[in-house]
Amino acid sequence: MDPLHEIQRRQLRLIESASINEACATDLLSLLRKLTVAEASNVLNMVTLLQSEAEFLRRLSNEITIRDYRGLPG
Repeated sequence: MDPLHEIQRRQLRLIESASINEACATDLLSLLRKLTVAEASNVLNMVTLLQSEAEFLRRLSNEITIRDYRGLPG
């Protein structure tokens, strides 16, 4: 497989994962209004973790792309 194509495939998958995490976080936040305070607090902690992971995936994707593009001939 072409190295550039592989870089792009991995980057796309990381971005898709981050988008899924963000969408889930948004949906969960809309449900918080229907929960007890304790339940809402637990869900909010999970949402915060999902958002943190989404940001981590974005940074990882960027780092991988930069590293891999530097390794390409040209």
